Amino acid sequence: MRRERLLPLLFVLLLAAPLPFLLFSPDRSFSENENRCLTQAPALRAKDFLGGSLQEELELWLADQFPGRDGWMAGVTVLDKALGQREIGGAWLGEDGYYLEVHRPEDFDWTKYRRNLGYLAQLEQEADVPATALLIPCGAAVLPEKLPVGAEVYDASEALRAAHAVLPGAVIPDLTAVLRAEPREQVFYRTDHHWTAAGALRAYRALPMPFGTGAGTIVPFCEDFYGTTWSRTLDPAASPDTVSLFPVSKSVTAEADGNPIAVYDEAAADRKDKYTVYLGGNHGLVRLRGGCRNGKTLLVLKDSFANCLAPLLTADYETVLLVDLRYYAGNVRKLVQEERPDALLFVYEMSGLASGDDFVKLLL
Repeated sequence: MRRERLLPLLFVLLLAAPLPFLLFSPDRSFSENENRCLTQAPALRAKDFLGGSLQEELELWLADQFPGRDGWMAGVTVLDKALGQREIGGAWLGEDGYYLEVHRPEDFDWTKYRRNLGYLAQLEQEADVPATALLIPCGAAVLPEKLPVGAEVYDASEALRAAHAVLPGAVIPDLTAVLRAEPREQVFYRTDHHWTAAGALRAYRALPMPFGTGAGTIVPFCEDFYGTTWSRTLDPAASPDTVSLFPVSKSVTAEADGNPIAVYDEAAADRKDKYTVYLGGNHGLVRLRGGCRNGKTLLVLKDSFANCLAPLLTADYETVLLVDLRYYAGNVRKLVQEERPDALLFVYEMSGLASGDDFVKLLL
């Protein structure tokens, strides 16, 4: 056989080799490394053949269920790095081992950002209680010195000014300045998009009175955390992060969506996503009680950044209610009427406010 025919044949055989595994092995439903559900085999329908949608579904299925997929991803990352690539799978490969989530200026939806802030402002007006907003810039915006050359991030300063304009009655600390203040320390994980316990503690200390009575000591929990931004690359050269906790009073009780939970889910030490040690992950409504005895209630509207912060808040309010609109099926306005909170706290990463579609629930 001629050499020019042999190479294409070998290429076809290489592509075909995984097909028996794909056809006769059960599909994986979840990737722990990537912390997401994987595409399942599509149903074969005549209309999909005609419309072209089947090809797209098959491509997604093949990409997600490819045998040895994690190994392939790691190998591609090694090759891309050798070729000088500094953006892989939506993560910037930054200085000092940082894997920073990509948030370009053109991807920031300013219209949606202001609209979602407006929904929060309307809730604030109806509740008629003091409100504070912790609007968190992404790690790339706080740590521009870690970015690869040429990487551009949305303007966190402009996002802060917009928030002041839409939420004039709320206290809104400048978290970029807070997180970059001296002494410098690791305020974001290198391998994950969340802030560290040290970053959350800085934000907590920037809150106005009556916040700030929490002791704020930090205790290491585990030292082998590989987070979501690293998972986009599976880079074998990465170093793990340390996850730390804030000691809380033994009197604090917690429940999520009506079921008892632990403030710290120590089983997370055996899971890939060790950030779920905080409250066991995301829930619609979390209720923390008993950290102090002042009879006050705090209502927190939040994303996952607040999970790390929440234990500190129990020192300031007897009841802390945490609502994540992505998972909450109830009516927030009704919850405000029933619970009569003494204060509101909004905790959101800025790009989440610029992309979230669940804030309209606040109008229900």
